[in-house]
Amino acid sequence: MTETVSQFGLHQQGYDHSPDALAELNWGLRFTPALCMVGAAVGLATQQAWIHFSLAILGIAPFWFPASNPLDVLYNRVLRPLWHGVALPPNPLPRRIACLMGGAMNIGIGVAFTLGSVSLAYALGAMLLVLQLVVITTHFCVASWMYEGLLRMLGRFTPPISSARAHELVEGGALLIDVREPDEFARDHLPGARNVPLDLFEQAKDELPSGPFVVYCRSGLRSQRALQIANRDDGYNLGAMTRWTPQES
Repeated sequence: MTETVSQFGLHQQGYDHSPDALAELNWGLRFTPALCMVGAAVGLATQQAWIHFSLAILGIAPFWFPASNPLDVLYNRVLRPLWHGVALPPNPLPRRIACLMGGAMNIGIGVAFTLGSVSLAYALGAMLLVLQLVVITTHFCVASWMYEGLLRMLGRFTPPISSARAHELVEGGALLIDVREPDEFARDHLPGARNVPLDLFEQAKDELPSGPFVVYCRSGLRSQRALQIANRDDGYNLGAMTRWTPQES
């Protein structure tokens, strides 16, 4: 089955879901970028730097807190129940990087307005609005595409496997490894996981048993790095632990 542009864009943003699940998320995932675009347009029209600095915070915060984007929370808790829609999942790493880059552009616009460089602010604003409009209408995210291309160019890109594939590997005997810190692991971890903190992965990689293994962390950054350190063909990246979903009976 050929992917649509929308499905391709969402997969590239890190949403590893079935076509039916992507269809359910299709409109909800447009909410946050649409609201950010409206905010940016208002900031540009009024030349108010504080609006862009506020939008920058909204863009940067999800990078560190993937499940706590204030606009996603607004959608999930206030708007979504009105039509019994599907809750937005935590933001995957590629989408969070796009949010981070959007936040950086808003900082640039805010600084330009503060310094009186109105033309520069409008130039950056026009770029930002176009990028946001593309994401809203097609789900194709230029920032996520650039991030993936950079990793591929550096030979460091390992696409996260699906939750179903991770279950299949673990049930077949693959070792499930949590590369977060011990205190994070103690608070919560996936069933049957072994804790090997990223800081100790270099020393521990030679002690890992032979056979496939699956790594995960909080956001996907550390698990990606762990696979680079392991440098093995039988390693798989689940990414963020929130991507592990219970198997359907």
